[in-house]
Amino acid sequence: MLGTALAITVFTGCKKDEEITDTPTTPTETTGEMEIEFEHTFDGAAFSMGTTYTNANGEDVNYSTVKYYVSNIKLTKTDGTEWVQPESYYLVDLSTPSTAMLHLHDVPTGDYTDITFTIGVDSTRCVSGAQEGALAISNNMFWSWNSGYIFVKMEGTSSASNSGQFAYHIGGFSYTNNSINEGSFDFAPSMLMIRQDAAPVVHMSIDLNKVYDGPAGVVSVATSSNVTMTNANAVKISDNFFSGISFEHIHN
Repeated sequence: MLGTALAITVFTGCKKDEEITDTPTTPTETTGEMEIEFEHTFDGAAFSMGTTYTNANGEDVNYSTVKYYVSNIKLTKTDGTEWVQPESYYLVDLSTPSTAMLHLHDVPTGDYTDITFTIGVDSTRCVSGAQEGALAISNNMFWSWNSGYIFVKMEGTSSASNSGQFAYHIGGFSYTNNSINEGSFDFAPSMLMIRQDAAPVVHMSIDLNKVYDGPAGVVSVATSSNVTMTNANAVKISDNFFSGISFEHIHN
């Protein structure tokens, strides 16, 4: 009888240990979605392709192409921590208005105070050769393995140009020819609220007229109608283009 009781006690102890081992607890992070919408203006007026505008220098400009890269998107939470979107490369092409709405998935839920992004493509991707998606060569935004991607492409017509046309193909990432621009935009007094059951929209605005008279200096079609290589004029146009970007509002 004693032997039998001992066997039962040992068996019961092993069963208890097994139950403890088989109950793992792993916390799961919740995520949501959001959108970033880029709205385009020209000196305060709503921008549309094929419309003639008068730029800051009194020159007429009519666009047939406006394309640019938005990349390396980061969001900052109220506690100061950052979420960096992986594989964050978007090509906005105003000939296809839907591309001006960027969709972000798997964003950790929480409250965010600001957004950071780049206009252009980082140097690592610029020298990585043929790629896919927004960075595919078929998008006609790639020069070569040495020069990399065109960050901003604007083409059109203007009577101020000797040829009647203008072309700005802006790129370059080396030294004084670095045309990559990154900046942060504060949502205050708003707050971006990422939740599982909502898809907020951050509205950004770009004034294309700033290209011609921004903080980097005046750009005249009459004297600079063709900027299609990495140089000081490309840097000036890039800086002016970025200066035209501003945060508007959020729909949570």
